[in-house]
Amino acid sequence: SVWAADAFCSSSLAKPTPKVMRKPAAAAATRRYSSSLLALRGGEQDEIVDDIVSQCSEEEKISPTTFGKLASVAIVPPLSSFASFYALQLRTRPIRTKSVTAGVIFGMSDYFAQTIERNKSDGEKKAIVQSRILTTFLVGLLIFGPAANWWYSTMFKLWPSTAFVPTLIKAFLGQLLFGPAFTTIFFAAGMIQSKSFSFTGWINKIKNDLPKVAASGAGFWMPISFVSYK
Repeated sequence: SVWAADAFCSSSLAKPTPKVMRKPAAAAATRRYSSSLLALRGGEQDEIVDDIVSQCSEEEKISPTTFGKLASVAIVPPLSSFASFYALQLRTRPIRTKSVTAGVIFGMSDYFAQTIERNKSDGEKKAIVQSRILTTFLVGLLIFGPAANWWYSTMFKLWPSTAFVPTLIKAFLGQLLFGPAFTTIFFAAGMIQSKSFSFTGWINKIKNDLPKVAASGAGFWMPISFVSYK
């Protein structure tokens, strides 16, 4: 598709320039296209930088536009390389990759949640609880990642189609079974981290809090689940 775009852009630029466009404007457009296509083709950073700089006048070299182009050259290739690496890991090590991803997301989510709680507090700012972040990270790494991988694999074995009705069934079962089951585990992990766990207290927490958590999350997670199964 990149080569097709290249051919399209080249053929478009080869057409006679309309009278309303001055030659400098046409040259600037050509420079923008050539630099962008070079980046899309995965050219080396030095080559791309040289291409951009060589096509700039002295005034353009210090302009914010040129700076933005050079910044994108520094940012885009590493992101592209990471995306390729991550896709490879998903193919070759799916459970391990999903588990680590879940752990990182869970840990970061708890960090940001604690930060928000601190900012909303009117009194003395509480310190970030590192053990809570670690516990959340481990729940994602050791429990949610492998469990979610098994659940999604099972759902697609039972209903491989991505049509509306099968997808709706998978999303509904996720909210009915997988979501509540994982929430009970998360309750237990939180109680263990705070050193307040007891089997009776855990059961009482499930009875008191699980219906409210499930009801409040249904409106948000049901559409998210539906999209994820697509």
